[in-house]
Amino acid sequence: MSNEDVTIERIVAGGDGMGRLADGRVVFIGGTITGERVRVEITTNKKDFARGTALEILDASPHRVSAPCKFVASGCGGCSWQHIAVSEHMSTKVAIVHEALRRTAKISEAEVLELVQTGGSVSSQASRTTLRMATLRMAVLPNGKLGFRRGLSNDLVETSPCLVAHDLLNEIIASAKVKNATEVTLRCGASTSEHGVWLHDEHGRGQVTGLPSDVGVGIESLVHEVIAGVKLRVMMTSFFQSSLEAAELLVDAVRLAAGERALSGVDGRVIDAYGGVGLFAATLLSADVPVSVVESSESSCRDAVVNLSKHLAETRDTSQPSEIVHSNIEQWSPVSAGLVIADPARTGLGPLAVSRLVATKAPRIVLVSCDAVAGARDLRLLIDAGYELSKVTVLDLFPHTPHIETVSVLQRSNR
Repeated sequence: MSNEDVTIERIVAGGDGMGRLADGRVVFIGGTITGERVRVEITTNKKDFARGTALEILDASPHRVSAPCKFVASGCGGCSWQHIAVSEHMSTKVAIVHEALRRTAKISEAEVLELVQTGGSVSSQASRTTLRMATLRMAVLPNGKLGFRRGLSNDLVETSPCLVAHDLLNEIIASAKVKNATEVTLRCGASTSEHGVWLHDEHGRGQVTGLPSDVGVGIESLVHEVIAGVKLRVMMTSFFQSSLEAAELLVDAVRLAAGERALSGVDGRVIDAYGGVGLFAATLLSADVPVSVVESSESSCRDAVVNLSKHLAETRDTSQPSEIVHSNIEQWSPVSAGLVIADPARTGLGPLAVSRLVATKAPRIVLVSCDAVAGARDLRLLIDAGYELSKVTVLDLFPHTPHIETVSVLQRSNR
């Protein structure tokens, strides 16, 4: 493979630096920063683009730092932005969102500058309360210890303690030994000190030893977390935010985006689409506001029934009670609503789900996106369906990584 010297023009969605080769093609290079000049080994050659590895940083950015985690030197690929100063993470993520809105959502640069605002960031260390530890085939590491994959590899690196993991999870990582499991999910409640382990084991032969005596094990294990003063149950198989801080920041951002009037139920039912364990419904809505939590995960629905027990019992209008709907959004039958909160997976909503949400005729939609490009694509679909974008808030909920969370507010057009 050939080598070239390249100047990094910007960091793109996914976290790589983008530059141009001598022949005009764009090239994507991990571990680089905007403005740097790097010597690149081309590893993938395509007609329109290339990918490469930085062999040498010829002119380093003033924002380049030594990785705060010692396991980066061992190849751990879990946190790919440890070469960028934490103080620059938010501005870099905002720039990625700007680019996605311009290119994918087809919004003018002047409008983007008015729409996008900076939200909060979680602590850069010891914040993660859920981790999925990578494993290889039917073993974890040869000694049974937990680890993470190397970057662009299935090889494993032992990472104890993990820089971003909560102390309760690092206790498990330090002592646990696993046999016959493909992957392991670790979860703790930072506000309750509960913790659990779930072995991803298809054949029922998985074993884990060396755990503290109070750690729950298995698919039915659960922890509790207190968000905005509300205690929530979360099973090991249910989706939940990556940390207590992340959940609190996201709840606050959605509260501001939705507004007091819509959350009060005055405008009608609230739809909590992709509602998970009921995070938004439980923390943002009083028990007498009718809400439909629509969720495809069976375990998340079970959690939501517990977390929203008061809502299910105390809806003010008994002809339109609150409900937990176990369904994909694409197969859900829309009902009239005053507010939609949608928090889809990384792939976004897509055209069919957008059509279901638009069919509610809700005056306001709050879209939570965990991928800048997918979120911009969904915004374009919603705009084309008759909504006007009024604000996009960028949150940094995943320190040392290029993962970006946005909370967008859309108002139904009067046209």
